[in-house]
Parts: sequence; structure tokens; C-alpha cells
Amino acid sequence: MKQRVPPMEHQWRNADWNSIRIFLAVARLCSFRKASEELGMSVNTARRTISRLEDQLGYLLLFREAEGVRLTDEGRRVVLAARDVENSVSDMWRVAAMAEREASGPIRLAITEGLGSFWLTPRIVDYMNDTGAQNRVELQCAMRSVDVLRMEADISVQLEMPNRPELKVKRLGYLHLVPFASTSYLEQFGRPKNVADMVNHRVVEQQTDQLRGYELDKIFGPKIAERMVRMKTNFSSAHYWAVAKGAGIGLMPNYARAIGGDVEHIDLGFDFRVEIWLATHPEVAKSARHRAFIDFLTDSFDDKKFPWFGADTMTPEEIEKQFSREDLKSYFEGFTARS
Repeated sequence: MKQRVPPMEHQWRNADWNSIRIFLAVARLCSFRKASEELGMSVNTARRTISRLEDQLGYLLLFREAEGVRLTDEGRRVVLAARDVENSVSDMWRVAAMAEREASGPIRLAITEGLGSFWLTPRIVDYMNDTGAQNRVELQCAMRSVDVLRMEADISVQLEMPNRPELKVKRLGYLHLVPFASTSYLEQFGRPKNVADMVNHRVVEQQTDQLRGYELDKIFGPKIAERMVRMKTNFSSAHYWAVAKGAGIGLMPNYARAIGGDVEHIDLGFDFRVEIWLATHPEVAKSARHRAFIDFLTDSFDDKKFPWFGADTMTPEEIEKQFSREDLKSYFEGFTARS
């Protein structure tokens, strides 16, 4: 006989929203591991949270299976009810956003660490100085895509196309990644002439939620790839310093030298292109201060001013011919000094 499920609203009195949020992520991704990676927590924490929630509600929400998880009938009911709560929370934030449409208030921007640190931060400083804007800019250099719809940030600049239809989304441009190495590395190990030559070289690999790594195992096989990769990191700043100090060859934006990077381009006849996307909450976009900042962001990736963000690849040599380091020095003095 099927167990009678008590009225859901009575049971939800004992359930906190954080547990429901974790459950929704696990249900959407059908995996504890994927949900824990997205939420930035351990798998065991996610498992314990769901088990505790099931104890509070009095019934199973998920079937645990070898290939992942599957919703029970009760779990499906909870998902539907939780989405109603989620929409109510979003409505509350929309009301708060409307109350903040005047000129004052912070601007919360989430952006990938490399673009945020090396490209945009110097431009934000100039934007604040040139416009006299009094708003505080809260810059979150995130290694994962944030949830703008839940107001984790007002605006997001990311390398994955947002998949929530409620968001205002537009493509800002393209990021072209090409191989670089330090002069000291090339003097010690030589310069590879093609991709096949890379088998005898050291590699510094950057891997994040938005950059999936170089997939060297598909090109050279797992054993050789394991030997080639001498250092792996998720942060662009750590990746830059590893390459600049001679740890190996790594992919960087094609404008890396133009903004002061102490590295040399390795022309292997390819580049790795990813799209740069901007996402904003539809209510945030109604704020005058946010609209002005969105215009600034759009200008910062304008391929008419900065053609390396265009769809067509520019080599580092072409960029340096068209834009000398002196042309961009004022934006990147701090980076150039460190280099």
C-alpha cells in the first residue's frame, strides 16, 4: 500500500530554503557530483543535506542509482512546489531592484578571473574616474557562471551562453586563446614547430567550469598527455605566472603581449575560440546606473576598438603591429610593472 503523504505545506515549515535550493540543483542535474560542483560544496555535504531534508519531510525525494539520481513521485511534487517558492523569491528581488533604480547603490559584476583581472579592472578604474560615478563596483571574479536570475550578481560576463530564457542576454565578442611560452623556456627546450612537436614539451593547463581544459588526451592519448601536463590550475593569474616563469607552454588570450605579458607567441597554426556573453536580470536592466555600466561593458569588448575580440582571429603579431604596448600602457600599468 502506498504511504499517504501529509500536506506539503505543513512539512515545509521545518525545511530551510538552502536545503530546497540544493535539492533543486541535484534534481535538475540528476547528479550529486555535478550539483556539488555547481554549488561549490562537497558531494558529502550535498548528500547529507538531501538526506536530512527527506527525514524532515518524511519520504524519499530521490532514488540513488549507479548512473545518477532519479526523482520519486513525491520528489516531483516537491520540485513543482519549490519552483513556485523560487519564483516568489525572484519576485521579491525584483521589487527590491525596482526600489533601487535611482542613481545610488552598488553595481555587482561577476566575470571570469582572467578577463576581470587583466582586461576589465583597469578599464573600470578609468570608467569611475572619467565619469565621476559614485556607485561602488563589487567585482566578483568567478570561476563558475553565477545565477543572475537569483541575484547572485546584477550582471554577469561569462564564457558560456546563459540558458535561462528570463535573462537579458547578448554576445559581447570572442576570446581567442593561443599558445605562449617564456623566453627562458624556449631557450631551454626549443620552440615547437607544429602540434606534433608538442609531444616533447611541457604544458601548463588551465581548467575551470567555463574552460574545459586542452583535451590533450584526445590528441596524444592519456599516457602521453599525463606526462606533458606539468602544472594545472584553475586561476588565470596563476596560469600566467606559471607560463611566464618557464613551467611550460600554455594558452592565453591573443592580446596577452599587447597588455604587457612577458611571454612569446608559439605559432602552431591554431587558436581556441570561446564566446563572451553578458547576462542581466530583466529588472536590473531598468536601472539607469546599470544601463550606463552595461554600455561601458559593451564598449570594453567592442571589436571596432579592440579587434582581437572579433569573430576572426588576430595573431599576437598582428595585434602588436596595429596597437603598440604604449597605446594600451595606461590601462595596464600595474600588470606591466609586475611582468
